[in-house]
Amino acid sequence: MKLKVKSHSRLQRLTTSIAAPVAPVVGLVAILILGCGPKPKLLPEDRIPGKVLECALENQVGFETLACLLNLKLRGEEGKFSGTVEFFYRHPDTFSLYPRTFLGIGGFKAMGEGDSLTIYFSRRNEYYRGSFSDFEKSGLWAWGISLDMLLDVILGRSELAAENAEYSGSTEGLFLYKTEEEGWIREYWVDSKRCRLVRSRWAKEPGGEFYQIEYRNSITHGNVEVPRDIRIETGTKDSARLKFMERKFDSPIPSKRFQINIPADAQRVVFETRKGR
Repeated sequence: MKLKVKSHSRLQRLTTSIAAPVAPVVGLVAILILGCGPKPKLLPEDRIPGKVLECALENQVGFETLACLLNLKLRGEEGKFSGTVEFFYRHPDTFSLYPRTFLGIGGFKAMGEGDSLTIYFSRRNEYYRGSFSDFEKSGLWAWGISLDMLLDVILGRSELAAENAEYSGSTEGLFLYKTEEEGWIREYWVDSKRCRLVRSRWAKEPGGEFYQIEYRNSITHGNVEVPRDIRIETGTKDSARLKFMERKFDSPIPSKRFQINIPADAQRVVFETRKGR
């Protein structure tokens, strides 16, 4: 999957300057983005719950790699962040991200694979290496939106599937589907004309995490629409906004984009020591 990007864009220079062929992956299962393009649209007589869901699920795009620049805003009671973030992903579960400044990488660089996470804080010359869950408990992550959730949104993982989705009504042309799985209750509002996900709500029962996600300003790629602007609200005052500035699918990504060089004199930060500060 390839989006049209200006030939001299920052992202294209990053992904092509030292790009090497991506090795084939046996048994690759592509990450899916829910969407439906302008063609085909469902005719009025076909806008019934089963066909709308089928259309939404059939119009999905798979990708093996993703490279993007996005404007990220995080707000919470304990902190806030606003800036341009560079993000790279390689199937099945490897990613890296870091903020960009006029002087290059700013503040930190993070790399994850599976459940392991490594973050280097350049200004403090400290690094964290451990699991996602320990990182979020450590106090280093200052927002109520989990890092796992943020990654799911960037990658377009909606969790909507035909086998467990139940139709729950409609309003103003939006069909509502609900799923319940592993303690999560998820609700999805799908545009019945374009088969496009416009809003979802995720709640962990009882009294757990809560997210409301809105997908806005979609752009067309082939016959699929992908959102450019995604907004997340939580049950607290925490929120996030992601605005994709550039996005490339299935471009070769150099291996160095998934590496972190940690100086020998850097201090390792562990959960217990950081929590006590």
